[in-house]
Amino acid sequence: MTLLDRFRTQPQKHPDPAVRLAYVVELPLSESEQIAAAARDDDVRVRRAAVAKLMDPAVLAAIARDDSDAGVRDDALGMLRDIAIDAFEGVSEEVALAAVDALDEARTLAQITKAALRESVGRRALTRLERTGGSHILASVARQAALEPIRQRALLQLHDRADVLMVALNSDYKDAAAAAVDRLEERDDLEQVATRARNKVAAKRARQVLRERDERAALEIAVAQAAQAAEATAAAEAVARVAAQAEAEARSRAAVEVARAAEEDRVLVEAQALERSREDERDAAEQQARAAAEQADREVAAQAASEEAARRRQADEAEVATRREGLSRMNQLIGRAEALAGKEDISLKAADRAVRDLREALADVPPLPSRKEYEDVVRRLKAASAALTPKVQDLREVSEWQRWANVGIQEQLCEKMEALRAEPDPEAIARRIHDLQQQWRLAADVPRQQGEALWRRFKTAHDELWVRCEAHFAAQAEQRVENLTKKSALCERAEALAASSNWVQTAEEIKGLQAQWKSIGPVTRGQEKAIWERFRAACDRFFTRRQDDLAKRKTMWAGNFAKKEALCLKVEGLAESIDWEQTASAIRALQAEWKTIGPVKKSRSDAIWQRFRAGCDKFFTRFAQRHDVARAERIAAREAICVELEALAPSPSAVDAGEDAAASQALEPPPDLAATVRALRNRWQQEIAARGVDRDTAAVLDRRYADACRRVIARWPSGFKGTDLDPEANRRRMETLVTRVEELVASLGGGPSGSNAEMSPQRLASMLKEAMAANTIGGKVDVESRRRAVQEEARQAQASWSRIGHVADEDRRVLTDRFQRALRQISGH
Repeated sequence: MTLLDRFRTQPQKHPDPAVRLAYVVELPLSESEQIAAAARDDDVRVRRAAVAKLMDPAVLAAIARDDSDAGVRDDALGMLRDIAIDAFEGVSEEVALAAVDALDEARTLAQITKAALRESVGRRALTRLERTGGSHILASVARQAALEPIRQRALLQLHDRADVLMVALNSDYKDAAAAAVDRLEERDDLEQVATRARNKVAAKRARQVLRERDERAALEIAVAQAAQAAEATAAAEAVARVAAQAEAEARSRAAVEVARAAEEDRVLVEAQALERSREDERDAAEQQARAAAEQADREVAAQAASEEAARRRQADEAEVATRREGLSRMNQLIGRAEALAGKEDISLKAADRAVRDLREALADVPPLPSRKEYEDVVRRLKAASAALTPKVQDLREVSEWQRWANVGIQEQLCEKMEALRAEPDPEAIARRIHDLQQQWRLAADVPRQQGEALWRRFKTAHDELWVRCEAHFAAQAEQRVENLTKKSALCERAEALAASSNWVQTAEEIKGLQAQWKSIGPVTRGQEKAIWERFRAACDRFFTRRQDDLAKRKTMWAGNFAKKEALCLKVEGLAESIDWEQTASAIRALQAEWKTIGPVKKSRSDAIWQRFRAGCDKFFTRFAQRHDVARAERIAAREAICVELEALAPSPSAVDAGEDAAASQALEPPPDLAATVRALRNRWQQEIAARGVDRDTAAVLDRRYADACRRVIARWPSGFKGTDLDPEANRRRMETLVTRVEELVASLGGGPSGSNAEMSPQRLASMLKEAMAANTIGGKVDVESRRRAVQEEARQAQASWSRIGHVADEDRRVLTDRFQRALRQISGH
C-alpha cells in the first residue's frame, strides 16, 4: 500500500453505507476475514450482504444468536442450513457437521434432516431434532427424508398412532410407507391406507394385511363354533351318565328291600312314584338346558354372521372405491400418455417417463370395477405404449446424434476459451467467457466419458482466464467506488451552491461541476440512478430559482427603463437652455438621480445611456464654449482625470443600487491599477501646478478627485499594497512622522512625548553622537543651533506629510491632530 493509499478512505470504512455495500458485493468468497468484519457493520443491508457470502459456521451461529435485526438472523440461519445440506460446492463434511451443531431451531434442523445427502449430517441433525422437535416434525422427516436410514430411524421414534398413519398415507418412499403400514394395528387405519395411500406399495401392503386379518378372524370364528358344539355334546353325555347312575342305585335299593315286609310295599310304591317324579323333573331340566344351549349357540352364530356381513359390506364398499380409484388413476395416466403421443414437440424426458409409467402400470394393473373395464384399460395401456415407444426411440436417436454433435461443439468452445489467453483486454475476456458459457449450456449433453474430459479442459482454461478477470473486476470495483466518492463530493458542492443568489458566478460553477460529472466514469452498480438524481435535483433547484429571479429582474428592469427614459426627456428639454448655472445644476441633479436608478436590460442599457449622455453632452458643450479655451482645457483635463479615476471603481450610489454587481464582486483588482493611479496623480499635480481654473471649480474637482481616489483605494486596497498609495503604509508613514515630530518636541525639553526612553533608537543615537562631539571639543551644545535644527527638521516633516497619499478619514484626523499639536509646540520654543 502506498503512502497515498494510507490516507485515502478505504471502501469498507467509507461513511456512505451504499459504498460499503458495493464493496461487500464485489468481495470474492476467499476474503473470509473481510466478509466477517462486514457482517458486524452498523448498516443492516451491509450485514445481510456479508452474511450471504459468509461460510464460517461459528461466525454465522454468533450472528444468528446475537444480531439485533431479525432479517440478518434469519439470513444467518439460512446460510447454516445451506452449508449443512451441501448447497454450495466444496463444503467439507466437518464444516457441514459444524453448521448442524450451531443450529437449535427444530424447523431448520428438520429441513436439513430431509435434504441432507450425507448420512452423517442427516444422523447428526436427526439426533438434535429428537431432543428439540415434536412427533409431527419427526413424522415429516420419516415421510420426506432423502436417505433411507434417516427415514427408518425417524419412523422408529414415532409412537403416536396418528403420526404413523400419516407416514403410511403420505410418504413418497416405499420403504417408509411399508414400514409404517406394518406398525398399524387399527383396522380403520389399514382401510384408510388401502384406499387413500399416495404410495401404491403402501396401499397394496395394507390390503394384504387386511386380507390376512380377515382370514385369521374367520378361522378363529370357525374354531370357536366347533368348540361350543363339543361343549354342548359333553354336557348332554354327562347328564345321561348321571341319570344312568341314579337308576342303577334305585334298582339296587329295590332288590334289597324286596324281602321286607308287605307293609313296606306301600312305601316302596310311593318311593317309586317319587322317583319317577324326580326322573321327570330331571328330564325336563335336561331338556331346558339343551334348549338354552341351542338358543345361545344360535344367537352367537347370528351375531357372528351379522358382524361378518357388515365387515364384508365394508370390505366390498372399500374394494369398490379402490377399484374406482384405480380406474380413475389408470384413465388419467392413459389420458396423459395419449396427449403426449399426439404432440409433435414432445421431449425425450417426458416421453421416456410416460413409457416407463405405462410399463409399470401394465406390470401391476390394480383391481378394476369390471372385467370389461380391465380389458379396456389394458388395451389402451398397450396402445399408448405402442404409440409412444417409436417416438421415444426416434427421440433417443436424435438425442444420441445431438450428443455426438455436441462433442464437436464443445471441442470448438474449448479451443475458443483457450484462444482467449492471448486477449489482453479483461473486459473482452469476460464478455467472451459469458458468451462461451451460454453456448456450452446449449451443448451440454454429451457422452459421459468424453464430456468429463472436455469439461475439465474447458474449466481449466476458464479458471486460468477468470483469475485475470477477477483482478480487473476488483480494480474496476475500486475505481467505481472512487468514482462514487467523487460524484458524492460533486453532489455536496452542487447542493451547497443551490441556495446561492450570485447567479452568474454560481451558474458558471455549476456548469463546471456538470462538465466534471461527465468526465468521471461509472459508479458502483445499483447506485447510478440515486447519485444522478441527487446531483440533478441540486442543479435543477438552482436553475429554477435563477429563472424565477430573472422574471423578477425583468419587471425591475422595465421600471428602471421607464424612469431613465423620463430623465432623458428632461435632459433633452434642458439641452437648449441658456440659463447656464441653473440648468447645469439641474442636469447634474438629473445625473445624480440617474446614478440612483438601478440597471436595465443589457440589450437596452447602452442605447438609453447614450441618449441620456447625448443630451447632457449637448448642454455642457454649449456651456463650456462661454469660457476661454485655456480654462476649458484645464477643466477638461482635470475632469478627464476624475472620470478615469471614477471609471476604476463604481460610485457609492451605484454600488448601493446594485449596478455592475458582477464587477463589484470580482476577486482580483484590474491589472496595473497602482501604476495607473500613480500616473493619474502625477497628471493631476501637473494640472494644479499649471493653475488656470477658478477656485470653486478647482475645489469641486479637488473634492471629486479626492473622492474618486478614496473610492478606488478603498475598493481595491490589495492593489496598492507595497506602493506609496497603500493606505496602511501611508498610515504607518504618518505615524512615523508624528512620532518623529513628538521626539523633536521632547528633545527641546518638554512636551507630551515623555522621557528619552520613549524616543526611537535612531533619534537616541543621533543625540548621543552630538553629545559625544560636544564633549570631544570641550564645550556644550549651542541651544539656539539645536532649536534651528529642530525647526528645520520639522519643516522637512511637513513637506513629507504633504506628499503622503490616501489614509482612512478617521486615522488621518487623529494623526493630523497629533502632528499639528506637535508642530505648534515646536513653534512655541
